[in-house]
Amino acid sequence: MTDKYHLHHNVDVLLLLRRICQIALTLFILLCLHPTIALAGIKDDKANRIVSGIISFAHWQNLNKPPELCVFTSARHLSLPENSAAAAATFTVVYLAGAGDSAMHRCDAIYFGDQTPQQQVDIIEKFKGRAVLTLAENNAECTLGAAFCLIFQPDHTHFSVNLDSLARSGVRVNPEVLLLSREGSE
Repeated sequence: MTDKYHLHHNVDVLLLLRRICQIALTLFILLCLHPTIALAGIKDDKANRIVSGIISFAHWQNLNKPPELCVFTSARHLSLPENSAAAAATFTVVYLAGAGDSAMHRCDAIYFGDQTPQQQVDIIEKFKGRAVLTLAENNAECTLGAAFCLIFQPDHTHFSVNLDSLARSGVRVNPEVLLLSREGSE
């Protein structure tokens, strides 16, 4: 009886190990064929750090509470938690399905996803007269639209600054942040 039990147990263990190896091999092949899948987490982390850093070094006059970052759901590289309950949070995050959703929120900062630079300009116009910091991931040239533009390359992520948009935003940003925007900075 014990021989049958050990035989079944050994077969079950071998089948389980075989299945685990199949899954591991499949994941390895997928990552080799699509390295962007492997880099997605890194990009999200870098975008999160860059955006968090920029906002933490920004100052809104007459704002007595943490700024609210409105993120369009079309954003592919930002993965900040919505309405973070952390007491030490320097800003809160809400997600917008479309430009019309911004009317329901304060939106002290806006993170654009797949909106074109011209669409960014059109949305920014709706906030005229208010201090709003704008950031974008679909604006590599950074000459129109958002004040800060994230640039994603396979080996690193950095950002550019549109000084005209930043000046019109009504938000002051520590000059040292602007120095980090040089090509190649992370």
